[in-house]
Formats: sequence, C-alpha cells, structure tokens
Amino acid sequence: MKKSLIILLVVICHADLLSQDAKVDTIAVQGRSFLVLGDSSLYVPNDTIFILPDSLARRMVLDRGKRSDDFYIKLKNSFHKRRFTKELYDLLFKDPEKKKSTKKAAPKPRYSIEEFEGQRIGKVIIKKLEIFGTSINDTTKRSSKWAIRVGNKLHTYTRSRVIRNNLFFEEGDIINADLITDSERIIRSLPFVRDSRIYLKPNKKEGVVDAIVVVKDLWSISFDAGFSGFDDWDLSLTERNFLGLGHELRNEVDYDEASDQLLGYSGTYRINNIKNTFITTDFNFTSSERLDRTRFRIFRNFITPETKYAGGIQITRERELIQRIDPDEITSFDSENNNQDFWLGKSYLISREDDRRSNVQIGGRFSRTRFIQRPAVVNESTNQFFRDNDLYLISVGYSTRSYEKSSLILGFGRTEDIPEGVLYEITTGREINEFDNRNYYGFEVALGRYMGRLGYLRPEIAFGGFQRSDRFEQGMLNLGVRYFSNLYRLRRTNFRQFFTFDYILGIRRFDDEFVTINDNFGIRGLNNVFLRGTKRLNLKSETVAFTPLYFLGFRMAVYGFIDLAIVNNETNKLLKNTLYQGYGIGFRFRNENLTFNTIQIRLAWYPNVPDGISNFDYDITGATALRIDDFTLNEPEILSFR
Repeated sequence: MKKSLIILLVVICHADLLSQDAKVDTIAVQGRSFLVLGDSSLYVPNDTIFILPDSLARRMVLDRGKRSDDFYIKLKNSFHKRRFTKELYDLLFKDPEKKKSTKKAAPKPRYSIEEFEGQRIGKVIIKKLEIFGTSINDTTKRSSKWAIRVGNKLHTYTRSRVIRNNLFFEEGDIINADLITDSERIIRSLPFVRDSRIYLKPNKKEGVVDAIVVVKDLWSISFDAGFSGFDDWDLSLTERNFLGLGHELRNEVDYDEASDQLLGYSGTYRINNIKNTFITTDFNFTSSERLDRTRFRIFRNFITPETKYAGGIQITRERELIQRIDPDEITSFDSENNNQDFWLGKSYLISREDDRRSNVQIGGRFSRTRFIQRPAVVNESTNQFFRDNDLYLISVGYSTRSYEKSSLILGFGRTEDIPEGVLYEITTGREINEFDNRNYYGFEVALGRYMGRLGYLRPEIAFGGFQRSDRFEQGMLNLGVRYFSNLYRLRRTNFRQFFTFDYILGIRRFDDEFVTINDNFGIRGLNNVFLRGTKRLNLKSETVAFTPLYFLGFRMAVYGFIDLAIVNNETNKLLKNTLYQGYGIGFRFRNENLTFNTIQIRLAWYPNVPDGISNFDYDITGATALRIDDFTLNEPEILSFR
C-alpha cells in the first residue's frame, strides 16, 4: 500500500503547541483507523506518517504504552495474590519491558519494492520464525518461557526448498513488484503458514538487491472429535505439513454401534505444488456405511494473473447411501457410480495498472458419469439425477483483481488478503444422457470493493439452467450481497459489523431438489428436514468484538447475531411463508499459531420453530476458517442449487 505524508497545520485543542520554532516528530498510523487528538478524531484511509509537534507525538506514544503497561500491572497484582495463579501468570504473560533509556532508538530502514524495480535479485534468504513467542513484524522478538521453548522445538519447520517452490522469482531475476507481492500472498495462503513478509535490501554490488523471505509456520498437527456416547463417536487427526514437506495427511475414524459397519475410515494424502509447477495432487479413500469412495485428483488452478495454463483430472468411484425423507416415509437406497472429469484453461493478461491486473480466461471441461447401482426406475421424468450422462462445458470470462492487506475480518490477527475486483463469466455446454440431450446456459457477475471508511461490499448475481427442446428446466437465479464494516475501536476492543443477503429462486427443479434454511444456509443452529423448498431469502447480521483477552495463546471474540430466513415450504408465494428468526450471542476462541478449528460457543433463541424443536439452542463446535471468494476463474461448472 502506498504511504502518504501529511503535515498537520492545525491540531484542534493543541494549537498552542504549534509555534514557529516548535520541534516536530513523526508518528505512524495504520490505514483504515482513527487518529484521536484530544476531543477530535481523524479518519486515516491509508498507512500514513503524521508530522506532529514533538511534545504531542511523544505524549501519544507514552500514553499508548502506559495504557498497555497499566493493564498488565493490574493483572499481575491480581494473579500474584495466590501461588497457583502467580505461577499461571508467569507461564502465560511476559512483564512489560522497562525502558533502559529515554533516548529514542533510530528506526530501522525500510525499503519499498518500487524503489528497486528493474534491479537484479542477488541472494534469496529464507528466514523461518519460531511458532510461539515471535512476531512477523518484529523478527528480533523472542520468548524465554520454558513452555514456549519446548513447543517451538517440538515443531518440524517447513523446509526452505518448499518455501522457494512457492516463489515466483529466484536469484538472478529482475525485480518485478507484482511477482514479489504475489509470492508473499501465496505463501501466506498455504495451510501450514500463519504469515509471511518479503523484504528487499541493497546488496553490496551496485544494481543488486537481496530478497529476505520471512515465514512463520502454524503448528501443523490438529485433531477433531465428536462424542455422543461410547457407542457413537468420531476422531480425526490431520498433519498439514508432513515432515516439513508441505504434504497434508488426514485420517478420520468413526464408530457407530447402531450401523451395520461399526467402524468407518477416511484418509487423504495431498501433495501441494509439485516441483514448483503449482500442480497439486491428492488421493482419498473412504469406507463407511454411508459412503465408500476412492478418488484421485491432479490439478493446477490460475494461481496468479500471470498463470497462463490451468487444468485438472479427477477419477472417482463412489457408493453412497441415499436417504429421501418425505412427510410420510423415509426411503433408503444405495447409489454407486464411476466418474471421470477433465478440464483445461488458458488465461491472457490484457492490462496492468498499479497492482490491479485484468485477464481474459477460457476453459473447457468434459465429465462422464456411469451408474453401477441406482433406483429401479430412472427415466426422463423420474430420478433424473441418476441418469448416465456426458457433460461438455465451455466458459469465457473477464476478471480484474487486486488485494488489500487487512486483519481482524475472518481471522483473529493474522494478515488477511482481501480481494478487490470484478468478475464476468459466461458458461455454455451440452449434456448428453441416456434419454435425451439438452443445452446449458449460465452467467455470473461479481464485484468487490473497499469503500473507504464505509467498509467492504461484494454484490453478485448468477443465473443458469438447461434448455431441453422448448422447455427451460433445472434453472436457478442467485442474488447475493456480502458486507463488512470498517474496524472500529473502543478502548482496547475492536469491533466490526457483518451483513449477508442471499436470495435463491429455483426454476423447474427436479422433484428431489431443494434449498434449505437449516443452520449455515439460513438460521444457524436450527435444523428440520422439512424447512426446504425451491425459493429462499435470508439475511444475516453479526456484530463481532475482538477483545484483547488472551489465554494460552487463544484470543477471544464475542459476537451477537440476528438471522432471518424464509423458504417456500408452506406455499409457493415466498413472502406468504413463515419468517423464521434466530437471535443470539456467542464466543469464539482461536490461536492463530495452530491449525485447529476456531472453538465456538453459541447461545440462540428462536421465537417460532416447527413442532418438536426447542426454542433455545446451545452449541459448542469447531468452526473452520472462512475465506472471501477471489475474482478468478477456474474450471467451468454448473451453478450449485443448495
């Protein structure tokens, strides 16, 4: 982000400090925040350096440090009243460092990438930070606590060649700012990396600079468990960075005494970015009463706007236990099929303006499905989902994208790359099945942009369906808006507001196709199999307070939510159906050094519910980290109706 330099000529309530002979000093303020001066505040859209009277700048820095020190002093005095809590404090917290001198240390020089455009890269230096007790913004920071030292030694750190494989530059290359920032973003997106920075510094040789790649790993081993009793439980163990190679190994075991197959197993092995080609492959084997699957995939996506080719191959054999739940009966049967899926895409970089790049992308896809086991009756009007078919798709799209660095949006303090841009995509194709042939048409438009202090807005629209003779069927229209506000601060707590709007209209869907308002699709925590239909409207509002509270490295966020949703399960006219509502409060705990899911505790109240469901819900779950969709195209696909 470009830094700007602002000279304050008049400072309200501090005008008396400005005089012709007054000394000045600088203070850095992070973008999209407020600088508070006395009773006044100034919104700062970008990272900015302010020139202030020397006495005012010094007082602001001292006040900021004093508020932090006072908090920990009070906490320490409270914990040191008892021996156990005293030892707990010494384990969890480090006392604020006392300043040995009032003399201000000279700041370390920082270099922007643009300064070195056109120069040559000398050395590429990989600097790996310890997981615990270090900071990506201060690589000299260390912790002396024994528990932290032990934790750091137990971790297997990512091998340097794995980091180098994810760089778009190497020694001897000419500096390209886009490739530097893309490399930093891609490394940060790896599932075993918490954060990364790439710094450039002059080499002793003229016209040569060294690239320092700073990487901070995540604790890569995680587990998850569900326990309903000794006769019904599941356990999973995941290693996201096996032997420091960047490979992912996941094993899951479930036990259900009520099922015919008591013990189920699912295992996945994934290799990311094979030999710097950004080709990923994975193999999955699953065996349980509900699902048997063997799947092999190898694929490469459009990682950056400069990526010219992408594609993938997926081969699957799958048996699934299907349950159809109707008001008067439950029907169960096995479905087994073989599927081969292939796609190939080409991207053209057509323009570049600052950090915003535009592409035109085309892609083709072929998918073949053959059923081995299915319902007895399958024809053009019954059980259409189980028809043998060949699907051919072609897509053409235009995208413009850039990325904004931020934090405290979907994460708890780590750097987040928020995509900005536009996306237009048209998809067409043909399905050839055993009973008839039909054409597919669809399009998608999405826009995402920061609006200064108003926050981030992402509206999108998608429409698609099949044309068979003169009949349009299996169609859908989806309108969505996603919004989050600027970050607001009250004392030591940060607040952010989130809104989500979603409308889905199904057009001549098959008899066994529905959308639902259960849980994440509408009212969180509410579940009923008959809250379904072919039209859905929902609105979610969530206010999140990111607190300064830490415990064993876990940060706590408190949130309140309102969920409103309607589905046409009673009458076809959507707005004449029951408006279901959910109100509640929750707590989220996350340690950004770990790959564990966010721990979430939720309390909810539902004013109106279907018969047999409580008006109150209490839940403890592990919530996976969410991401904002990028403005990039990959394989052509049919819009998902769910």
